[in-house]
Amino acid sequence: MTKARFCDILHQARSDNGMSLRELSAQSGIEYSRLSRMEHGTRPAPGLPQMRRLAELLSLDLADLLVSAGTPREAVEQLLWAERLQLAKRVEDLADYKPEGHRAGIKNEFVVSVVTRDGAFCTVKLGSEIWRLLAFSDAETLRVIIPPESIQLFLQNPRDIAFMPGNVFLARILKTRKVGRLLNFVLEVGGIELNALVLGDSDQDHVLAPGDEVFVSISPVALSTETHNRAKGSK
Repeated sequence: MTKARFCDILHQARSDNGMSLRELSAQSGIEYSRLSRMEHGTRPAPGLPQMRRLAELLSLDLADLLVSAGTPREAVEQLLWAERLQLAKRVEDLADYKPEGHRAGIKNEFVVSVVTRDGAFCTVKLGSEIWRLLAFSDAETLRVIIPPESIQLFLQNPRDIAFMPGNVFLARILKTRKVGRLLNFVLEVGGIELNALVLGDSDQDHVLAPGDEVFVSISPVALSTETHNRAKGSK
């Protein structure tokens, strides 16, 4: 059975909803000429926020739309699960931590060049390490944002415990500090500095300290990307 193409789904859904290209462009925020080329299959699908907006406007299932754009079904499921997980973490009792504006998140912004591309999956070089991420843009230079709360810390290599897809690196703790109920770990990973935020507990308070080595795991679908020409003030 042939998989439905993104361009065909987009065109059919727009027609079924009685919308012109200009109407859909105005409501989705996607430039008219770009939207037209998407329908003709000469431009790739947009980024996740705009994909979500298209799904809402055209009454489409976001997962199906992402799969039609070339994202493997299992990656889509992981992406949507990760979003639900991150949303659940955004509760009011975590003191001064606000995911959209906390300085730990602002520090985890980098500009990288794409090394390889396989559909929506890309590899980029960040520091001395090769990272895997998901990007719907066809740009060769990307701005990558690594949410501090998406970084998991392990005392031993998680690949030795269970199958751990994506990005797993050895890291060194540079400093730690409390942020309400959270612990902020400043890490050195492949020559770059990353900020991680994890829920604090008594075990971590005593076990992890500056100078210690840990393993970090960051899911490719947890990384936020956009084209570099939109970025201002990035590294």
